[in-house]
Amino acid sequence: MSAIKQKDKSAKKKNVQVVVRIRPLSDTERSLCNKNIVSCDFVAKTVSLKAINVSDSLRHIQGQKCFGSYDKVFGPESTQLEVYEGVVASLMKEVLNGYNCTVFAYGQTGSGKTFTMEGRHDESNDYSWNTDPTAGIIPRALHQIFSELGDDDIDYTVRVSYVELYNEQIFDLLNQRETSQLESLRIFDDKTKGVSIAGAEEVIVRSIKEIYDLLRRGAEKRRTASTLMNMTSSRSHSVFTVSVMIREPGLVNGEELLRQGKLNLVDLAGSENIGRSGATNMRAREAGNINTSLLALGRVINALTMGASHIPYRESKLTRILQDSLGGKTITTIIATISPASSNFEESVSTLDYAQRAKNIKNNPEVNQRITRRGLLKEYNDEIDRLRRDLLAAREKHGIYLDKENYEEMVETMDERKARVEELELQLEGKLHHVQILFEDFAVMDQHYTSIYTKFRTALTKLEDRKSEIEKLSLEIAQTKDNYNAASQALSISGDSFVRLRSQALKLQTNCSGLYEQNGLLFDKINGMLKTFEGNYQKLKEMIDVQLNQYEKARTQLKIFINKSEVRMNEEKTSVCALKEISERFEQDIQKFAQNFRDRITRELDILKTVANEHNNEIEQVLHDTLSTINKQEDDCATLSTEMSQLFGNTTKKMEDFIKKEFVQIQSSGRTPERQRKSENLTEQLVDIPPTKKLFEEQKGLITPKKEKHYKRRDSFLDSSFVSTLVSPDTLKGNLQGTNIMISTTKMGRLEPVEEEKKTIKNEGRPSSSCQ
Repeated sequence: MSAIKQKDKSAKKKNVQVVVRIRPLSDTERSLCNKNIVSCDFVAKTVSLKAINVSDSLRHIQGQKCFGSYDKVFGPESTQLEVYEGVVASLMKEVLNGYNCTVFAYGQTGSGKTFTMEGRHDESNDYSWNTDPTAGIIPRALHQIFSELGDDDIDYTVRVSYVELYNEQIFDLLNQRETSQLESLRIFDDKTKGVSIAGAEEVIVRSIKEIYDLLRRGAEKRRTASTLMNMTSSRSHSVFTVSVMIREPGLVNGEELLRQGKLNLVDLAGSENIGRSGATNMRAREAGNINTSLLALGRVINALTMGASHIPYRESKLTRILQDSLGGKTITTIIATISPASSNFEESVSTLDYAQRAKNIKNNPEVNQRITRRGLLKEYNDEIDRLRRDLLAAREKHGIYLDKENYEEMVETMDERKARVEELELQLEGKLHHVQILFEDFAVMDQHYTSIYTKFRTALTKLEDRKSEIEKLSLEIAQTKDNYNAASQALSISGDSFVRLRSQALKLQTNCSGLYEQNGLLFDKINGMLKTFEGNYQKLKEMIDVQLNQYEKARTQLKIFINKSEVRMNEEKTSVCALKEISERFEQDIQKFAQNFRDRITRELDILKTVANEHNNEIEQVLHDTLSTINKQEDDCATLSTEMSQLFGNTTKKMEDFIKKEFVQIQSSGRTPERQRKSENLTEQLVDIPPTKKLFEEQKGLITPKKEKHYKRRDSFLDSSFVSTLVSPDTLKGNLQGTNIMISTTKMGRLEPVEEEKKTIKNEGRPSSSCQ
């Protein structure tokens, strides 16, 4: 079949929708004094059953059992229209959009399944699908389909089929033959349509009247019987299928597209207790087959909810028909119907438990493939060719002949039936053994009945004796009445005394009432005082808690303060040590510079002495100038060294004074003061090194041409490595500036001493200025 493949799959799997409907108590149940044991919670969507009978209470110790939550719950007051609008109305849109949908009713016999699915047929056409008060789901669904398709003014075709599953055999309820002449239909798997029923007649319907005619025809042929639990008990499962084919507007590749949807409406036969329903012979066999198929359905649901690898769909024809509806590509809704009567407690528990497990089944709904008109015709032609081959095989040979493909399917069906017969035989053996046990139990019960009857006769004899005794007692009672009258007269005489005593008792009662009221007032006052004391105690407790919290916060801040102070003190000690180290290094550089300068002057003097004989006067002048310069440089070096020593001493003293001042303020106020003053610059206290280079330049301006000649000769004798050993004043000044920056950085820091450091200062005394 040529078809346009579509993959409109649901984004995620969808749970089977489960609703519960409770019918009202029937007249028969009321006449038997049955009580309503069902209560509904429409908000939580749960159903509760209350065990009233002793046997039910023993089996369910809690006395009340709750089931749910379900998708919807309908109480005894719910109408047919409310059930349809809440369950099926929304599914009609899915069917018209090309989905397959299934609705089936499950419950014990007589719980209202058939009434929910079919209702009562009204052929007057006075009602529409949403106003008819008694119509069931089947006529309402077709009413709605015709209404919506008629309003859209599009081309469509609606086909219906109606089959029943009776004693594991499928029969067509729309076939014109008599029920006794109906042939059993077979089930086969179709790759495109899934599980199909071969030979089921599909009737095209165009109006609501035709629908009611078909429902009446099917109801007449469907097997029903009267039991103790239901006057019109359905003895078979029925499946009413509606197929809708709609022509979509527009063309695809020059061909029209047809959209097809399907609605399966299943009315399951009710599960029943053979002992309570009174079924015998044929009815007992029917009930057995019904219960067997429902048990198979229960096993399929259990396997689906537990995620089993094998799902036993082939155990019953009912499960094969519902295969696609349970775990397949169909949108499925289950309506569980229960009776509220106390006599049906066990059956109601079983139905609700079944519905709760079925709610865990997940389906994966998919849109049916849209087909072209040509593809549909080809499908019909293939079916006609298959039937022709069967007919030709039957004509050409004697006996009954089938096409090879049909024969293989029939052989497969025979094998399945054979396996089913073997399984039923094993079940029959088990049932016979159970019947034998029941006969033995019956014999024991007969003996027990005989003994009870004997006891009954004995008790009857005793009853006659008791009657004679009762007559004697009646005479005694008459005499007692006479005595009672005499006693009454005596009591009337003492009545006056009783009245007086009663008046005194009333006075005492009045006094007691007053005392009681006074005690009440005293108790009120005591309670008021107790409340006041409790309030004061609570406030005092809150104040103590606040003070404790503040103390804990202060203690935490003090610990943080101590840690920071320890860090800052270590940094200060490190800075003082670094300052002293730089000062010592600076003094060593100055001494080295002075020593190098003396060595150079000495060498210059030696050179000058070599030329002293030639230029005595000039040499004496130069020597005098040189000595002056040397003396000035030595004085400057001595002054610089002295000032550096004083500066280091002053810095150390200031640091000690600063630390003392900080600790004194901490001892007095308990916290470090804010110091925002800028650090002093070390260069403001140090004395710059004398500009040695400037002195040489001034001396150079006094040099005469002759002196310059002698100086050049002197310079030629000087060693070139001598200059590299000298430290220039610029270098010394840079060292001093680095020292100044380090001291400024140290003074910019902030000391935060704490109690522990104070203890350390007190123990160790005044901090030393020397590095350890």
